[in-house]
Formats: sequence, C-alpha cells, structure tokens
Amino acid sequence: MRILKTTVTYLAMHQPPGAPVPPPANGRAYTVLKATRMPLSYYRYLYHAVGREHHWTSRLLPDAALAREIHAPSVRLRVLYCDGSPAGWFELDAGRAPRETRLVHFAVMPGFRGIGLARHLLSEAIVAGFEEQPAALTVETNTLDHPAALPLYRKMGFRPVSTRDVSTPAYDD
Repeated sequence: MRILKTTVTYLAMHQPPGAPVPPPANGRAYTVLKATRMPLSYYRYLYHAVGREHHWTSRLLPDAALAREIHAPSVRLRVLYCDGSPAGWFELDAGRAPRETRLVHFAVMPGFRGIGLARHLLSEAIVAGFEEQPAALTVETNTLDHPAALPLYRKMGFRPVSTRDVSTPAYDD
C-alpha cells in the first residue's frame, strides 16, 4: 500500500453566517434531502464518486463497521439532487465532541462541479450543522482534497485553528 503525505487543516465556525446561499439560477431543479438509514451501497457510491480521486479512505470499511458509523444516532446525511440526479452530499456528526458538530464529509459530484453548487451545498451543510445549536461547527480538509476546498471553507466563514502533517494510505484499487 502506498502512503501519501498531506497537511490537514482543522477549521471551526462558532456561529452561522447570514442568509443561506441559494442554488444557481440556471433553470435546473435543485433539492437537498435528508437521508435516513442510507443503504450502504448508495453511501459507497457517493463516497467513491468523490473520494477516489482525493484518497478518502476513512469509510472503506466492512459493512458492519460502516453501518455503525453512518447509521449512528448522531450522524446526519443529506444529498443534493439536480434534476433528480445526485449532485453532492454531506455528512454531519454531532456525537464526536461535546457541543460540537463535525462536517465529516462534504462533496460535489464530479459531473456537477464548476456551476456554483459548492457554495450552495456548503451553506446547506452549515445551516444543518447548527440545527442543534452547537458551540462550534468544525471541518478538516487536507492537501489531497480538491484545491478549492480550503478557500471555500474560509470564504464561507470557517477559520483555521490548526494544521498537522499526516501520512494517509493511497486509494488503490
């Protein structure tokens, strides 16, 4: 297994910014739906569609372990659909630290990038992340993620708290 070096940036937001960002006005229909008890196969489809190119490996788990992670009572999943097709998704976890909600995964599907969806979807994730009124909404990104990820998080109001260098396994087929 190949090991890759990356720098992880930990960011936090302590109150949501102003009004949510609307979806792009391009004549397409967008909706964000809560996904309860998402089938593992659908989660894996979403995860692999984005995570493969960025070496996401934390959810490459056997069925029972993955189900424990994504079906935990503290985890909330939402999927953005564009004209009926999955265009992005996010995963929140309010159970990892007291009074903190973590944006565990945030992704725009490859075929829907570059049309303004990331700001809208991240805005939806921020609103959802503050639903239970945590003291902080946090997220981590690393240098293997999409190059626009860190600038987007900052633009939307997250502030860097710390960085660390880590080694991560490469996503090998």
